[in-house]
Amino acid sequence: MRNIAIIPARGGSKRLPNKNILPLAEKPLIHYTLEAVVNSALFETVILSSDDDKILDIGREIEGVTLEKREVTLAGDNIKVIDLVKSIAARKGYINQFETIGLFLPTCPFRTAKHIQEAYQLLSEDDLSVVSVTEMSDPVQLTLTIDESKLANPEALLNPSPLITGETRSQDFQTFYRVNGGLYIAWLKKFIEKDNFFQGKIKAYNMDKLHSVDIDYKLDLEWAEYLLKNNHVKI
Repeated sequence: MRNIAIIPARGGSKRLPNKNILPLAEKPLIHYTLEAVVNSALFETVILSSDDDKILDIGREIEGVTLEKREVTLAGDNIKVIDLVKSIAARKGYINQFETIGLFLPTCPFRTAKHIQEAYQLLSEDDLSVVSVTEMSDPVQLTLTIDESKLANPEALLNPSPLITGETRSQDFQTFYRVNGGLYIAWLKKFIEKDNFFQGKIKAYNMDKLHSVDIDYKLDLEWAEYLLKNNHVKI
């Protein structure tokens, strides 16, 4: 079990302040991801990285979590999560100590230990990574962009656009998926070589839409609360 997991949780969320510690069915949001990763029993080391003492205090309640106070240089608004993962992956000795590295965003609270175990089983030696996805609700083939003067461009994504050709039967469209933030697991050596989870052979672990709830706004949290209270999701 030479695997390391990283759970990043900054305290300065802007769209939904204090997001990671807000209650979801009487537990802090971050609690769901910590439990899922630890209960998967796949990781020798589970790092909770945060600049916020309240978040770290929550992590302290769960056995098997290593708490790390995030350096100021890795906690600003302009710092991307992948920068944190790269900095941890590059630590001295880690490349020999661990075989895989996993990233788990706390904004996907309904990803479970079972999801993580199933996704991990997909990762073969030929792959770079396995990433959780979910089917997009609306066909991307019917999207367009709008510029500052309100002009729409239906061919920003596809040329010719189905909006122009009239081939708008959604049944005829290829299915597209979005990365849901639930899990990213890669071979550590390959991750260090590529500097991310996507520059190589990637396996997709498909999760249903309800378990792929992404908490960015208050309405997302209220939707998640509704799903839990009405048993629409099993965690």
